[in-house]
Amino acid sequence: MKRIKYSRTKLMGLYRAQVKKMHARKKSVLISQRNVVIGTDDGWFNAAIIERNPAWVPVNNASYVWNASNLSSERAIVSDSFRLSLRRNILSARLFLSVDNYAIVIINGIPVFNDDPQSNTSFFNPGRDINVRRFLRRGLNDIVIIAFNFGGPRSAANPAGVAARLNIRLSALL
Repeated sequence: MKRIKYSRTKLMGLYRAQVKKMHARKKSVLISQRNVVIGTDDGWFNAAIIERNPAWVPVNNASYVWNASNLSSERAIVSDSFRLSLRRNILSARLFLSVDNYAIVIINGIPVFNDDPQSNTSFFNPGRDINVRRFLRRGLNDIVIIAFNFGGPRSAANPAGVAARLNIRLSALL
């Protein structure tokens, strides 16, 4: 089985290229309410909604997605951009991630985590919950998820998908 492992330089190159393409084609949304949920869907850049495999955990307020330009690709790079109000502090932020098979998440240019290439069912059932508050900032935020399918291209025999939900809680107006 083919294993994909990238150096930090390569990852950051993928991140910068994705953010540049996303900003050229998609306008970031201003978020001013106190409680926000941002989930993967076809509104994310380069994301196409796919059917959830029965082995994958359901993710409320998010859809499973994969590479919109090539659904049979062994890699999907999906991203979103949003602006948090400058008049509110970030009180908490959690990212729930379910991925078949493994992923790298980069928020605002900082790798939040980087899975080792593997086929680990716990990555998509029950998924993982990560505190990402320190990676977010008031103003513009970018999140890029690079998801990989272990063992080659995505197919019915070798499924792949990623679902992510970002829950953000902001303070009252400053």
